[in-house]
Amino acid sequence: MAIKDKPVIGITAQVEEDQTYSLDPVYSQAILQAGGLPLIVPIVDEADIPLLCERLDGLIVTGGGDINPSLYGEEPHIRLGAVYPGSDIYEEELILNFLKLDKPFIGMCRGMQMFNVALGGTVYQDLEAQYEGTLYQHKQRAMRTHRTHTVKLEEDSLLYKIMKEKEFNVNSFHHQGVKDVSDKLQVSARAADGLVEALESPNHQFAMGIQWHPEEFALQGDEASRNIFSYFVKECLVDKKQNQ
Repeated sequence: MAIKDKPVIGITAQVEEDQTYSLDPVYSQAILQAGGLPLIVPIVDEADIPLLCERLDGLIVTGGGDINPSLYGEEPHIRLGAVYPGSDIYEEELILNFLKLDKPFIGMCRGMQMFNVALGGTVYQDLEAQYEGTLYQHKQRAMRTHRTHTVKLEEDSLLYKIMKEKEFNVNSFHHQGVKDVSDKLQVSARAADGLVEALESPNHQFAMGIQWHPEEFALQGDEASRNIFSYFVKECLVDKKQNQ
């Protein structure tokens, strides 16, 4: 793929105290491996968000701190972790603008939860305190490439079409999770305990959320995980050519 044909894919970084950015390099490495050109996007003025989204060919919203519960109309639970409201509002606006433009989008881990919240859904502020029923370990105490629990994909989902696997094990690093699913989204995967592990928008060409971290497995050579990024980058390239 020629350099001029590589789609530019924005990747959000974890923001601490609304001023310090950090990002694990595996996100950009997975995009590079798939043929895209990653670009870490900082927080910009609200007025500039539409322009930023127009310039990008794809977007990945990554992990980070807890989501401010005021975004979905709740008071803070006693076990709520650190929140960074400026980052939450910025990511919500990025997601909504990208969906308005119908450009390819993936929300990873916390990014999936923000995807749901941006469209009117809610999250468990702390799974151990609020999840009803049996809960398996979702904040693993093992290396990031360890597959700690199973997920099962819906066979009519885009994610199943891409990965070509129905049931497999994933890594897991979260204490919050999707609670009430937005009526604009559909569930494409669940863990064995019933927790939502992937979401898709049926009204957009490519807009999904994934709770686990397939970028770790993609860099290890896992074909199903690499397919996610390859398919995403191809969709971004299609969008890029349509808008040239």
